[in-house]
Parts: sequence; C-alpha cells; structure tokens
Amino acid sequence: MSLSFYIESLGCAKNQVESEHAIAVLEASGLAWTDDPAAADCLLVNTCGFIASAKQESIDSILDFRRRFPDKKIVLVGCLAMRYREDLERELGEADGVWGNIRDPGFPEFVAGIVGLGKNAAASGPAERRRLLSYPGSVYVKIAEGCANRCTYCAIPLIRGGLRSRLRGDVVREVRGFLERGIHEVNLIAQDTSSFGLDRGESELAALISEVAGLPGDFWVRLLYIHPDHFTAELLDAVRSSPKILPYFDLPFQHGSSSILRAMNRRGDADSYAALADSIRSALPEAVIRTTFLTGFPGENEDDFDRLLAFQERLRPQWAGVFAFSPEEGTQAFKLRPRVPGKTARKRKAALEERQTEITAAWLDSLVGRKTDVLVEERVEGEDLVLGRAWFQAPEVDGLVVVRDSSVYPGEKIRVLIEGRAGVDLKGGVLP
Repeated sequence: MSLSFYIESLGCAKNQVESEHAIAVLEASGLAWTDDPAAADCLLVNTCGFIASAKQESIDSILDFRRRFPDKKIVLVGCLAMRYREDLERELGEADGVWGNIRDPGFPEFVAGIVGLGKNAAASGPAERRRLLSYPGSVYVKIAEGCANRCTYCAIPLIRGGLRSRLRGDVVREVRGFLERGIHEVNLIAQDTSSFGLDRGESELAALISEVAGLPGDFWVRLLYIHPDHFTAELLDAVRSSPKILPYFDLPFQHGSSSILRAMNRRGDADSYAALADSIRSALPEAVIRTTFLTGFPGENEDDFDRLLAFQERLRPQWAGVFAFSPEEGTQAFKLRPRVPGKTARKRKAALEERQTEITAAWLDSLVGRKTDVLVEERVEGEDLVLGRAWFQAPEVDGLVVVRDSSVYPGEKIRVLIEGRAGVDLKGGVLP
C-alpha cells in the first residue's frame, strides 16, 4: 500500500496552484494523496511568508500538526521556507524537513526520503494538475512567477524573484485542458497579471485573454492582481471584446496620498487612479472594481489618512480588502521612519473597513431584483440551500449567493433571481 501525504495550503491563490502542482508531482512519484491529515503518513504545510500574520499562521499550523500527530512526518514548503530555510532548519525542530520552492528539481525525492522510501525511490513524472483544491467548476491558472514592480513594502521579489512570464501558448493549452474537463471559471493569476510579457519586451495580457476567450465552451475568464500602473487601453478593449471576459477589475491602488504612494514606489496618484476607474466604468458600466488599501505605512500622518478616506469615497470600490503595514526585513520600507504605531494603523484599518461595509452594502442592495448566472460551490447540509458565486464575486475574497434549491450540484452554473441581501452575501432563487 502506497505511503500517503496531505498538504495544507496557506496564503493566496498562487500558493494554491503550487499545492496542486505538488500533489501532481508527488502522485507521479508514487505517493498517494489524501484530503484527511489523520490518514496521511506525511503532512506538508505550504506556507506564506508575505506579512507577519501569515508567517505566524504558517508556524502555528506546523506546531498544531505536531501536537495532533506526534508520530507523523511534517515537511515545511513554500514561501516562508524559501525565505528562511536555514533558520527554520536550525530552529524549528517540529518539522522533519524544510524545502523551499515546490517546483525546484528534487522536491519529490526529498519528500520520498522524509517518509522513508529513500531519496532515489521517487521517479520524475508529469506534473499536470488533475486534483484541484478549488470549489468544483473553478480553477486558478498562474500566468507568471515573480514580480518586477519593487513596491517598497513588498517581500515578494525577495522570495519569488523577478518577473518570469509563461509562454502564451502554454497558458492557452493549459486552459483548454481545464475547459475540456468541464471548468466554468478560469481565474488568471500572478503577482501582477498586468506585467505579463513585460520581461519579453511588452505586455501580452490583452492578447492572452483574447486567445483564451476564443476557446470553445461556456466559461468565464477572470483577471486577478492587476497592478494599476501597468493597466493599458488594449486590456480594456480586450475585456470589452468578449462576454466571456468578466468586467471584474482587481486593482490594488493601496493609498490616496501622493507622498505615501511615492514612498511605496507607485507611479500613480489619487487623481490618476480615480481617472482609471472612471474610464473603466465609462467603457463598461457594469464593471466591478476590487481594490486593496494599506494603512500605517511609515510616515503616514492624519492628513495622509484623510486623503485615503477621500480616495475611498471617490473610488467607491464594490469590494476592498484593507491591511495594516507589516515591516518586512529586506524591503526598503523596513528602514523607513517614522513608523506608525500598530494601534494607530489598526484603528485606521477599522475605519476604512467600516466605510467599505457601507459602500458594498449599498451596491449589493442595488442588485436586488436582477437576474444573474451563479456558479454553485457547495450544498448546505441539512437544508434546501446551495452556496455559489455570481460573476461579480471572486473566489474566497468576496461574498456569496445563497440560493434556495436542493436539486443543483457543485460545479453547475445556474440562473438566479437576486431577492435580497444578508451582510455581504446575496439571497436568491433558481429561475427555470
């Protein structure tokens, strides 16, 4: 009987793709995947090393696994391991092994050696992602690795290196394979999707999504992580050109103060970013904008924060995530002074979130009475309800649609009448 492994995937969607790749290569090497950690011989924790809270979650997961499963093998992989491998090998005795990038040669052999098969027992095999950790009907496709933007607060280039775009043809072939398996939603991701192709000379994102949208089938294409400084008119034209490409724009604007944006190494300002949003909404009146805001960046004073609040009100994004600054060693912002007290950063974060709740609620209320397609994610046990997402709701980060029906199944796309709102979720019924 094959030795088995379980993988705990932490952090972002990009990490999830890496976890799915790990499952593929380890299964090709003779190990058996299980979705039950109690049944596994080896537990892999695919970590996040982006900010302090994510790093702590990764460490806590390993400590929890060691407490619950004292006799199992535990392997630490992913971003945290890439960034601090030597320190973790020296100080984290709860882990039986530490490996950085899952895609580096030797990863299957390393895991095989940890579980006792011997390092030479694992053979190389294909790495096609057959097992997906997404909800049925949805998939993430990573189009590039690394980042060249050098935002002063971000540790991603330290961990993942510079931008390395995949070949367009390889991405299209991968998407075609998923569509042939019945996928209805393709989420294109990278550290910055708008930079796709820039390492080869020019942006290729518009051309890529046009090629993907030209594939046969009934599916959505969603773009995530679009750096606003690289947004192009060609990209907007490409989104307008096909109903398959969702008018969902994930644009991390981060701030509304020019001085803070300069310190972040951002080229735009509140006026140019608001103008970008206006141009998108003018071209696509149904467009949905998701953004992120960062509070407590070094030097942020009350005037800067007031400018951020004013920018939020001017932008009125349908969805927004708010983060307090995390000083990451090795980044330029780590050295900047004066630092904003953590309590102040968190208070400002709460104020933005409170206002965003009101903005989002008002927009969701405006959707009541509309008809929309919904991708079913899961059934609610014991009730005649299913949970799903409409096109304007990205996986994991936005709200859901709660649908009164017991006859549909996860992975189906259904037509729904929106009947009401509950918090950040919508309620509806299936249309014939």
